[in-house]
Amino acid sequence: MGEIPLKAARHVRNAALAGLRLVGGFGRIAESVWRRRRLLILCYHGVSLQDEHEWNGDLFVTPAFLRRRFEILRDRGYTVLPLGGAVRSLRGGTLPPRSVVLTFDDGFYDFFAAAAPLLEEFGYPATNYVSSYYCIHQHPIPMVTLSYLLWRARLRVLAPGALPGQDGPVDLRDLQQRDRLAAKLSNQVQVLSGGQQARQAWLGEVAARLGIDWDNIVRSRLFHLMNTAEVVDIARRGFDVQLHTHRHRTPRDKATFCSEVLENRRILQEMTGRPATHFCYPSGDVDPVFLPWLRELEVETATTTNVAGLAKAEGDPLLLPRYVDTMSKSELLFESWLSGAGAILSRRGA
Repeated sequence: MGEIPLKAARHVRNAALAGLRLVGGFGRIAESVWRRRRLLILCYHGVSLQDEHEWNGDLFVTPAFLRRRFEILRDRGYTVLPLGGAVRSLRGGTLPPRSVVLTFDDGFYDFFAAAAPLLEEFGYPATNYVSSYYCIHQHPIPMVTLSYLLWRARLRVLAPGALPGQDGPVDLRDLQQRDRLAAKLSNQVQVLSGGQQARQAWLGEVAARLGIDWDNIVRSRLFHLMNTAEVVDIARRGFDVQLHTHRHRTPRDKATFCSEVLENRRILQEMTGRPATHFCYPSGDVDPVFLPWLRELEVETATTTNVAGLAKAEGDPLLLPRYVDTMSKSELLFESWLSGAGAILSRRGA
């Protein structure tokens, strides 16, 4: 018998979850001893300020989407805990029922502008894993911005030479052609001489040739990280600022990897005046070789994005699973993971 098509498998899963919720299964699992011995760590990245969620709903969610998630947490009686305290309680067997942690990756400006006010409204703590290079160097992140620019021009067919270094026609309506062009242009921008100023000027030229308002993107800080003052401010307001490497990369060379973490730690601790001992693997890139290096650096916990699951006391604290919540995930699926039913069904391959 062949594999069940993906859509059919999702339909079966959703039907099973809907039936389980209908008979009160979510509530019973959420209140179980099994769930109390597990911690759900939720992962978000950016919160859309304009149309970023339409471009990449896996990376950006809308403020309305995030508000609704917080309402579900509140209305279903989930306890939102700070990361460090939650992991210590997990390992000590003292977690309260329905325990959840909120984490945000990268340190986007939109956390300061859109997420932090929502979190404060609901009284929820959160950890933000901040990469420090673009925090200090206040420019839009080139690779992310370039992909967005090409998406904004997605209805166009580009003639040869329409963009710098483009040597053939490209139909931006075709996702594969768009992705290939993005990869080619990314290689060009990475080797530009003149540093960040040259890269930003190059991106501005690409935007102009595509007919996109570059000044609006820069002014709105759609793809900026928080600046020093904003990181200081969210820390003052009680949000946890933690490690994500200096340049959002995970080199396999020990000296370079440790330098990335140590530089990130130095900068963040100078900003916040607080210890930075919790880590998130950039882009979910996990390698067993990293674990002894992180232990030498006295990192307490490290979270992943490549495996969805609930954290357990006996698990390695440097391999904490998370559930990455995105615009494509329904409320039913979200609630199933809050309760633990989603993790059970996922494990059993339903």
